[in-house]
Amino acid sequence: MRCLLFLLGMLCLSPLLAQSDWTGFVEEYTSDMERAEEEDLQQHLVELKQLSEHPMNINTATVDDFLRLPFLSEAQIEQIHAYIYIHGQMQTLDELRLVPLIDDLTRQRLLLFVCAEPVRQEADRLLGRLHHDISTRLDVPLYYRVGQQRADGYRGDALYHRIRYELNAGRHLQAGLRIEKDAGERYYDSYGAYAMLRDVGIVDKAIVGDYRIGFGEGLVVGGSIWQSKSTPPLKTQGGIRPMASMDETNFLRGAAVTLALGKRIKLSTFASYRKRDATLTDEGEVQTLRTDGYHRTSSEWERRRNVGSGVLGGNIQWQAKGFHLGATGYWQKFSRTLNPGSQRYRAIYPKGNSFGAVGLNYGYTRYRLSLAGEAAYSSAGGGFATINRASWSIGRRYVLSAVQRFYSYQYYSFYSSSLAENSNAQNESGVLVHLQAEPLTGLQVVAYADFFHHPWPRYRMTHSSTGQEFMLQGSYAVSRKHTLLARYQIKRKENADRMEPHHRMKLRWTCDPTGRLRLQTTGLVHTVLGSKGFLLSQSARLSLEKPKLSLAVQLGYFNTDDYLSRIYLQMPALYSSISSASFFGHGMTGVLTCRWQSRNGRWMLEGRYSLLRYFDRSEQGTGLQQILSPWKNDLSFQTRLKL
Repeated sequence: MRCLLFLLGMLCLSPLLAQSDWTGFVEEYTSDMERAEEEDLQQHLVELKQLSEHPMNINTATVDDFLRLPFLSEAQIEQIHAYIYIHGQMQTLDELRLVPLIDDLTRQRLLLFVCAEPVRQEADRLLGRLHHDISTRLDVPLYYRVGQQRADGYRGDALYHRIRYELNAGRHLQAGLRIEKDAGERYYDSYGAYAMLRDVGIVDKAIVGDYRIGFGEGLVVGGSIWQSKSTPPLKTQGGIRPMASMDETNFLRGAAVTLALGKRIKLSTFASYRKRDATLTDEGEVQTLRTDGYHRTSSEWERRRNVGSGVLGGNIQWQAKGFHLGATGYWQKFSRTLNPGSQRYRAIYPKGNSFGAVGLNYGYTRYRLSLAGEAAYSSAGGGFATINRASWSIGRRYVLSAVQRFYSYQYYSFYSSSLAENSNAQNESGVLVHLQAEPLTGLQVVAYADFFHHPWPRYRMTHSSTGQEFMLQGSYAVSRKHTLLARYQIKRKENADRMEPHHRMKLRWTCDPTGRLRLQTTGLVHTVLGSKGFLLSQSARLSLEKPKLSLAVQLGYFNTDDYLSRIYLQMPALYSSISSASFFGHGMTGVLTCRWQSRNGRWMLEGRYSLLRYFDRSEQGTGLQQILSPWKNDLSFQTRLKL
């Protein structure tokens, strides 16, 4: 009876919230990425947020500018430039309807990040008007964890706090600063800064401080492009980027520069030195490089920044008439020897303290056809890796893509980020076929099939393993106010020497009764090996102009047999953030957010309340993270000032 009343309450939730354009984009574009690396996704969201607030002029945007948009393919970028070359400057963005390969969905997304302005010949000053952006966030848990109640537990308080500052001085200069303290930590032990110079003489881009890099297909160094199987694999990596998110692991610290040697050649070099967290053996060797960034307990503090890592590398890229060729390489040295241990699955991990990798990449784009690939070699195990992709736009409504990958178990690059089932481009071969289609007006279809094989035994495996993943998704605009989305996904992957077939289904109904209100009902089902679970979620969004106020609410009810059939759910988050979580057992979850902006847009105040209630247990979590209650309530506050 309690569950029935809860469901009725959710369905009777009325009008609470329509979404702003940015919020809608984040929810729509990340809704199928519940299992993505959240910190990596957060980095890209921060970059996109900056771009949405300072839209680029479509009449002057370069290929590198467009590469920052994850939903644009190389062929679409070429078509935009071809249209402007033939017809002259765009007067309004409505002209995007005339670009052959720009479908309605892509056009709607572009409206967030570009504008159409006439190109004027003006004095190009190094320093333009200064724009300051300062934000701070505080998370307050309304409960105690075991780690806060034990003498040998967490060293600091339970509050999370961060400060972020950004400076924009015209199109040439940008800078940023970030400081963060995780819950349970005593000090603000995560910090970073950067300064970036763009388009000054032969300097295409120069960064001092924290940055990320990506060249070619990401086999040697990658991470500057947002990747997911649910989106067409249509883009090369985007070069050097400033590090703007709060990620404590996936970045370099030092300097990087890209020089434009004429119109066809770009030369990039980068250097970095930073301390990394690591678990050490009794002999002082590195057993595991830590990536969680936590320094809450005495043992975690001992692992803090106890190994140095120096990196030198570069890239050269040539492009002309749709072709591009490039070469990338780096050399890395650790201050301690890496010794991952004797377990069989760790036998292919890199050993020693000096490593390197080199790669050659290619590409060709001509109207509807796009080809690209990269081949790489690493010194870590003397291994070879290659990835090759092809895409064909069949008119405006169909895009067919295929990706072949082979990553030897002897290949290893510390900075690779390519399409892979594993977290690293190692010990894997596979083929992915992807289709994005609009067979009827208002009907969007996405489907993919991925076949992969791991020749070396993975964790909890004693032999080689195989797997397959299939997904079919359809989104249909029933009317201007109602949209229905249905998705079915099956993934068969061996784990602990047995095949686990995961079946996931999603059904989502979206209603936009007005331009300010959005209601959304979502049902999720997950079954595997006889274990099953479901989650039902109801959300609503409302935005008001006077006062400039946004409200969001989401309630969810879940019931799964165990952890194996857990459900992933995307939830409302604070501005320029994402929030996703997995749920298992029997319970309910809820989120309420409120955002106020001043009339001049300078001030933004936000609050977020989230709750989690289990019906089948009296405590949750394990170890020091354990909460001795079925309830979990959190408050978050964020303040932002733009000058």
